[in-house]
Amino acid sequence: MDEVVGWVFSLSYSSPAQLGERKDAFEQDLRAALLAFNPSGQFNEVIRTEAIIATRP
Repeated sequence: MDEVVGWVFSLSYSSPAQLGERKDAFEQDLRAALLAFNPSGQFNEVIRTEAIIATRP
């Protein structure tokens, strides 16, 4: 969960500088919402990558 919170704080619209005095309240609400979504506090990220490789004859 700490990684998710850190990622959210890294976004320009939810950075600590942008939130100012509301940062702590925002973090508490975010953690509560994440725990309501998944009480274990564990979240998986699926990353799909694709590579197109070309060569010249």
